[in-house]
Amino acid sequence: MMRMISLFGAALTAVLFSGCTAAPEPQLETARQMIQTNRAECVLITADGRLVTGERGHGVNPLLTLYETRQSDMAGATVVDKVVGRAAAAIAICGKARHVHGEVMSEDAVKFLQKHAITTSQTLLVPRILNRKRNGLCPLEQSVAGIDDPAKALVSLKQRIATLRGGK
Repeated sequence: MMRMISLFGAALTAVLFSGCTAAPEPQLETARQMIQTNRAECVLITADGRLVTGERGHGVNPLLTLYETRQSDMAGATVVDKVVGRAAAAIAICGKARHVHGEVMSEDAVKFLQKHAITTSQTLLVPRILNRKRNGLCPLEQSVAGIDDPAKALVSLKQRIATLRGGK
C-alpha cells in the first residue's frame, strides 16, 4: 500500500511540474499549503529561500502589492499564487520572477510566462480564467488580452483595477 501511494505521489509530482526546467524547491510545498489553508493569498520564495507573503485581497491584488512593495524580493523568486492568468503573469514578468506556480493557471499564462523564459508549474491547468459568475472572461484578463508587452499589460491592468474601484 505504501509503495502504491509513493508511486502515485511521484506520478502526481511529474504531472504538476511538467514544463518546469528546474527541480521544485522544498519551500514550494510549504507555500502551496499556506495558500490551500488560506494562511496566504500569494507567496514569494525569494532567491535566497525566504518565504514572503502578500497582503490579503482578491484577484491579483496581493501579487500586485508584492510587486509594488517588494520588487527586490520578486527578482529571481518563485511566485506561488491561487490563480494565475495573463494578468498575474504580466506582474511576475515585470517583477523578474524566475518561476511561477499557480494552483490554477490558464494556458495563456503558461505561454506568456514561457515566452519570457519563466518556468511554470500548476495544480490545475485551465483554458482561461473566468469571471465570478463563470459566464465570461475575468475583467482583469480582458484588460490584458492580446497585449504582448508585459509593461503595457501592467499599465492596462492597473487602469482596469482603478476603474473597477470607482476611479477614473
